[in-house]
Amino acid sequence: MITLIEPGSRHERRRQHGLPPIGRWWPRLEHPLQRELVENPGAPLRPFMVRRILDLCDLEDAPLPHRPVRLDLDERAYIAGWAHEITWE
Repeated sequence: MITLIEPGSRHERRRQHGLPPIGRWWPRLEHPLQRELVENPGAPLRPFMVRRILDLCDLEDAPLPHRPVRLDLDERAYIAGWAHEITWE
């Protein structure tokens, strides 16, 4: 089965901020960084956070985006779903 994504689709727009798909990095992100995102999901991501996300996805050589990175609505919903499953110990 092949899935084709039309140019300009919401899936393409999601990646315009320069981050890999959230399903690749969120489960592997350290708990303190996850907590930071859960506490303020609409805030711009710190450059350190963006770099860590890229590193987790084996994109160490990828340049940091030139403008602030914010999670989109779908990504924030994804995090909200995970927030109920995480033990914050």
